[in-house]
Amino acid sequence: KCFDLISRHIRPFAMSDIRWEDQAVYRMLQQGDSMGVFQVESRAQTSMLPRLKPACYYDLVIQIAIVRPGPIQGDMVHPFLRRRDKIEPVTFPSAEVEGVLSRTMGVPIFQEQVIQLAMVAAGFSGGEADQLRRAMASWKRSGELEQFEHKLLQGMTARGYSDTFARQ
Repeated sequence: KCFDLISRHIRPFAMSDIRWEDQAVYRMLQQGDSMGVFQVESRAQTSMLPRLKPACYYDLVIQIAIVRPGPIQGDMVHPFLRRRDKIEPVTFPSAEVEGVLSRTMGVPIFQEQVIQLAMVAAGFSGGEADQLRRAMASWKRSGELEQFEHKLLQGMTARGYSDTFARQ
């Protein structure tokens, strides 16, 4: 309806006319001005915008993912922000882990990254990783997630990762 209204009253306008990387939009978002912007208009998202300072579409993808219970309760928000602001160095314990976490500065933000990490760093099979994914999706309701902790820690340390990294 919006495209029809603009086309009828201003000029012809279609989805292909939208500039996806409009810096004026990112400047607005960086100030926390996101009223009516789908996915980033909640109070939590709005308060994170000035801290994350999204400057491109992928920054918004991270913004939306990071303001979720998993990254918040897993203490992933502050490390990501410190690394993004160059306060904390970005390091990887192996090339395999770097392959999984490079785009998010070494911090697992997306559920898919946790699954990949379980496979490359802890030796999970595809089936085990899928069970982990399901447990992550229902962790609050069922408590199934705890059963994977030992296997993750044991698998990572057996592959030479430090206990500190594995617990993190």
